[in-house]
Amino acid sequence: MKLLRTVVFIFVFLSFSVSVRSAGLNTDKNLSLDKFDYVKGEVIVKYKEGVTEERINGLHQRMNAIKKRDIPNLRIQSVKIPDDMSVEDAIAQYKNDPDVEYAEPNYILRAFVIPNDTNFTNLWGLNQTSDADIDAPEAWDITTGSSSVVVAVIDSGVANHTDIASANIWTNAGEICGNGLDDDSNSYTDDCNGWNFLDDNNNPTDYNTHGTHVSGTIAAIGNNNNGITGVMWNAKIMPLRFLGVSGSGSTADAAAAVTYAANNGARIINASFGGGPYSQTMYDAINYARSRNVLFVAAAGNAGTNNDTTPAYPASYNLDNIISVAATTQTDALASFSNFGATSVDLAAPGVNIYSSIPVFSYGAATTLYSRNFDADAVGSVPSGWTRGGTNSTWAVNNASSNSAPNSLVDSPAANYANNTNAYVLNNSLFSRTGSYNKAYFLNFYRRQYLESNYDYLYVVASPNNSNWYAFWASSTTTIASFTATTVDLTSAAEGFGNFYFGFWLITNATVTNDGVYLDDVALVSSPMSISSYNYAYYQGTSMASPHVAGVAGLVLSVNPLLTYSQARDIILNNVDAKAGLSGQVATGGRLNAFKAVSGAAMSPPSGLIATAASSSQINLSWTDNSSTETGFRIERSSSSAGPYTQIATVGAGVITYSNTGISSSTTYYYRIRAYNANGNSAPTSVASATTSAPSSSIISGGGGCGFISDNNNTLPPIAGMMLLLLPLAWLLLRKLAIKRA
Repeated sequence: MKLLRTVVFIFVFLSFSVSVRSAGLNTDKNLSLDKFDYVKGEVIVKYKEGVTEERINGLHQRMNAIKKRDIPNLRIQSVKIPDDMSVEDAIAQYKNDPDVEYAEPNYILRAFVIPNDTNFTNLWGLNQTSDADIDAPEAWDITTGSSSVVVAVIDSGVANHTDIASANIWTNAGEICGNGLDDDSNSYTDDCNGWNFLDDNNNPTDYNTHGTHVSGTIAAIGNNNNGITGVMWNAKIMPLRFLGVSGSGSTADAAAAVTYAANNGARIINASFGGGPYSQTMYDAINYARSRNVLFVAAAGNAGTNNDTTPAYPASYNLDNIISVAATTQTDALASFSNFGATSVDLAAPGVNIYSSIPVFSYGAATTLYSRNFDADAVGSVPSGWTRGGTNSTWAVNNASSNSAPNSLVDSPAANYANNTNAYVLNNSLFSRTGSYNKAYFLNFYRRQYLESNYDYLYVVASPNNSNWYAFWASSTTTIASFTATTVDLTSAAEGFGNFYFGFWLITNATVTNDGVYLDDVALVSSPMSISSYNYAYYQGTSMASPHVAGVAGLVLSVNPLLTYSQARDIILNNVDAKAGLSGQVATGGRLNAFKAVSGAAMSPPSGLIATAASSSQINLSWTDNSSTETGFRIERSSSSAGPYTQIATVGAGVITYSNTGISSSTTYYYRIRAYNANGNSAPTSVASATTSAPSSSIISGGGGCGFISDNNNTLPPIAGMMLLLLPLAWLLLRKLAIKRA
């Protein structure tokens, strides 16, 4: 595994790629243009059962490491390693310790969202004339939700939006707010309304917008003459913040949030995020939630790829409490950006141009972390505290043009830049993210620019170690004739790296050359953020699809709170609207339907299924009918208790028996029964199985080519059996007598 990968040009809710031919370039620094995928300087360690705290602390001391986060339910810690130790080396050393079960990187996870401000009909995913919606109004005739159903939103937090507010925000009944005590002994002090895993405090306010948008889709207050309506009008959202201002967060924080939700009464977790490879830590956390009867709804991802062949986590973990959700358009087509998978993605839901709640931010007085106008630097020199290098690099101070006289920093002061340039100028100062995760970090500068559009690029780059550099912004604009103010958001660098450097990088191709780039008045600043107002916006992504499913899961549990996660999942997946465009793209071949799912949950499922083998080719089934509204029952069969199950027959209302005939001998079959009517399918019965007997008859050979039939199901009397066995001998004696007489 590469120690350091890259960050694409990341802004909040937006990622894009730039075509750059940088492979094979001879540079003395490493510029990467892909996503970085784990927290630098940290690892996650899981300890074996029974390992004492004393031994764990001793291990940390030997490693010169510091514990950052403890997830006691999983015996997992995230650990800060020494600055001079690589992540690979730390993992190898921890794995070699007999007290360690596994060690892995602390992978970076990101919100799955693509913003869009196109003005389509509000809330089309809930109700639309062309019927590409989830039929929410029909479901609301049965239930609008219940305040007893808690949905944990593990995301960027939730703002106190007027459409969510306190009415639909979870309150920890075991905590006395504001007394500074951990009243419920859950290891979190004053966690009255969720938790902030970034800052480790009880304020999970959203400073990104993503978590609030997701929460609005799930449970914005309905029928209050204000704003929008969520899938559930009545619910309790448990805000658990692990994504920062930039929309990124760590696996360790996400896993801690999952276990918190499972331990504190959440029935559903919405996970509109993803990133990184398989993580045993995240698997263990979701599996722990499974043991606590929690349904985990996950966005399938926005790469437009097949999760069957290229898994996207956490949606692709092989756990039966996960529902993986793709995104559909207003025409019930799979969205172009949506991941898919005929076996790994369960269903689709509306995920394009989804209208929901967001906070609006203001920025406080900026703190200047660095400022340079180059006026005190000698013309022709590299600015003090900066480093120049790469291929054909001629970055230097120049007085030919400036924003604030007399000097500026220029890529090629004497002439046009060269072909095949890979030239950097990097600031040698190390900056640290300070204080809370409620700050934005901006690099401000002025630039003149003359480049070959779409072939030559200026980058703003950042690094955690002054060696491996990552691009956060790019420009290939042909001409900017006068100095123009430019701002680049480096919040994701500050949050992802913690400590970071910044610089500029010019890459050119082998043809046209131009005058290049002039930079002046460079300043790095941080600005505290606050919520100034509340509004609504259109976003799109599988992040917007999964909360539709989480909301429907909440409606299902509102109708029948005794359902297990498995039953709730089954009801949702067996009540989709089948769509030709989704066949072979998702496992169910269908799009979410709230009305069918809620109707199925409202219908009492049959129970007491008994399977009895009647012969080598027949198994008889019987069950108890618990519903008065069914049209009939669906008979489903599988060769494995875990499925998949295929419908083999239906019977009418009130029928409680069925004979499965024409099946193979000496074979075990598994069955389940579900009630159905025109509106939906109930949860199934528990699985029952039976094994058919061996073939009913066989031929036993006798002397002279004769034989007799033995019935395996009926035992012959002993005397009769003896007589049958003597028949061949009697035949031989009679034959001999006949020969003598002749």
